[in-house]
Amino acid sequence: MSVLAADVAPRTVVHHGAVLDLPPVQGERLRPRLQAAHVLVTVAVLAAWTLLHLLVLSGVEQGRAQVGLYDQLRSDLAEGTVPVGAGAQPGDPLALLSVPAIGLDRVVAVEGARPAQLQDGPGHVPGSVLPGQQGVSVLAGRSLTHGAPFADLTSLRTGHLVEVTTQQGDFIYTVTGLRREGDPVPGKLAEGAGRLVLVTAGREGSSGLASLRAGEILYVDAELAEGAVAPGPVSTTDPAARWMDAGVSTTDATQVVLALQVLALVLAGTFWCRRRFGTGATAVVALPCLVAAAWLTSSLAARLLPGLV
Repeated sequence: MSVLAADVAPRTVVHHGAVLDLPPVQGERLRPRLQAAHVLVTVAVLAAWTLLHLLVLSGVEQGRAQVGLYDQLRSDLAEGTVPVGAGAQPGDPLALLSVPAIGLDRVVAVEGARPAQLQDGPGHVPGSVLPGQQGVSVLAGRSLTHGAPFADLTSLRTGHLVEVTTQQGDFIYTVTGLRREGDPVPGKLAEGAGRLVLVTAGREGSSGLASLRAGEILYVDAELAEGAVAPGPVSTTDPAARWMDAGVSTTDATQVVLALQVLALVLAGTFWCRRRFGTGATAVVALPCLVAAAWLTSSLAARLLPGLV
């Protein structure tokens, strides 16, 4: 039996000729699909991160900035050094703003209405008097991102109060109406009176994403019938203050490019560390660096968006 089994056992045959090198057909068919899947996943991750930053993380940024601005304003008010006219530097804290009807409580308003300043809180529009002074004062604020301090301005109605604290005292305005671009402008102020105009993106009667329309701006007019103080020197208007127009300034574009380079270096370092030390060790060190670089890039890129959103 063993002899017969040996005779029928398969034998290994060595082939000395050329062997056809054909790739697996199934793998070739799947490769384009895998590449497309990688692209879609990348796009989905970028979109999710963008929304996360604009709707959540930007609010964290604004909250942290407000804490520092509030402490600085309290100190400056105690020392009597808060500007009462032209001369304030962009981003300097100028006033405390409260609107009880919409839950806005003691938010710090800063000087300037560029997108970078509006990331920290409502901004005083250069070219207008300061709040509490005789004449028209304008404050602009975001309605969707970076804490959205003016998100609920659309809910205000005639008679609601707007409270402002500056170096010159406490002032209480009364809302007289809401209007949109193209609506009639309020009439001339009475002698010694003051008006505060709150500006944001949106439509009357709605809030959040539903309030946004391309180029649509909401104005809330509030009057200070008595107690307005004499205005100080008024700063010149700032042509770089973009409200609902997206644009690119040289400074903002340069900062975004530099941030992208930092992000690219962190990504390259992450891939190198992953091949050198493995996934686990790399994740512990690289993940915080990736989040920080991506957050920085997103924050700077957000300045390219309209300032009131």
